[in-house]
Amino acid sequence: MISQVLLIALLASAQGNLASARTSYSKCLGGFARAQVKEGSDEAAFQTKLATTCKAEEAAFRAASIASDLSAKIARATAERNATEEIGYIHENAVETFKASLPEAKPQ
Repeated sequence: MISQVLLIALLASAQGNLASARTSYSKCLGGFARAQVKEGSDEAAFQTKLATTCKAEEAAFRAASIASDLSAKIARATAERNATEEIGYIHENAVETFKASLPEAKPQ
C-alpha cells in the first residue's frame, strides 16, 4: 500500500515539474517573440535569433519531460522523441506568435 502511494506522489511531482518547465519555456519563447516584434525584427532575423534563445528553459523542459515519461515506464527512446516533438510544437507556437504579431503590410 505504501509503495502505491509513493508511486502516485512521484508521478504527481513529475507532472508538476513538467507543467512548470513547460510554462517557463513557453513564456520565455513568447516573451522573446513579442520583444522581437517591438524591435521591428523581420522574420529571417527572428528565426536566426530564435535558434539560440531560451536554451536553459528548453533543457529544463526536456529533462522534466523525459523524467516524467520515464516515471510512467515509457522507454527512454520514446521519452526523448516525445520531448523533442513537444519542443518543436512550443517552438512553432513562438513562430506563429511572432508572425501573427507583425504589422500587416499597408496597401500603397
